[in-house]
Amino acid sequence: MKDRYTECKLEFENFKKLFIFNKLDSTNVKMYEFIEQNSYYPDVIVVSEQVAGRGRRDNNWYSPRGGLWMSVIIPGTISNRDITALNISCGLSFAKACNTIIRDSGELNLRTFIRWPNDIILENKKIGGLLINVKTIGDKKKSIILGVGINVNQKSFPHNLEKSAISLFMVLRKRISRKELLFNILNELDNMILHIKEKGAEKLLSEWKYYSYELGKIIEITTGEGIKKCGKVVGIGKSGELILINNHGEIERIFNGYNLIFIEK
Repeated sequence: MKDRYTECKLEFENFKKLFIFNKLDSTNVKMYEFIEQNSYYPDVIVVSEQVAGRGRRDNNWYSPRGGLWMSVIIPGTISNRDITALNISCGLSFAKACNTIIRDSGELNLRTFIRWPNDIILENKKIGGLLINVKTIGDKKKSIILGVGINVNQKSFPHNLEKSAISLFMVLRKRISRKELLFNILNELDNMILHIKEKGAEKLLSEWKYYSYELGKIIEITTGEGIKKCGKVVGIGKSGELILINNHGEIERIFNGYNLIFIEK
């Protein structure tokens, strides 16, 4: 049956229980169901195939067998209140985890980048992404669920994704252990959570410069209000917002945006 799962114990500081499914509509939706309907629920869900995966702005997320599709509960005790900053911090964890796989494969001249705010880029194509959802009751935060999708062992993509998507297999020319990547990600997330609890997100955000795909480039981005903004990317702020200098020399801060494209290389 679709919703049967295997339970595994984990030994991370923040992740103790993993549920593994064969097929689900969505790992985030299933995690919500567990939280709302059960007192016993996992910290991590992994599925072999998603049939109704969703990304930002409710976009479809192509999630066939061969990829790593997962959801993680981020402890609500984290003092960082800004979801954008948490988004960037989580993106750093995924980029580092993927880079470990790439480096261990002997490809020392390749690495992943982060396209603000939540895309993981390899060889100028999207290898993965993340989506953070906050489930609340009234004004009280209940849970932060992080959905993750990484293209791992896919050998090809549908025609509409051929120019924009890539997998680790397609770049490294060999199959990658999804289990190894999963544990790399959980280790990086565990370290990130502990760091934020103890020291805040500021130092983690400073690492963004090394991983940024758009730093120093002129871009166009659509804000959450549907307004297009253009400018040169000069950094991110303490809340993870993207900082631009527009054509008039004015600073623009983007806290929520999508459709980031380069308009000058």
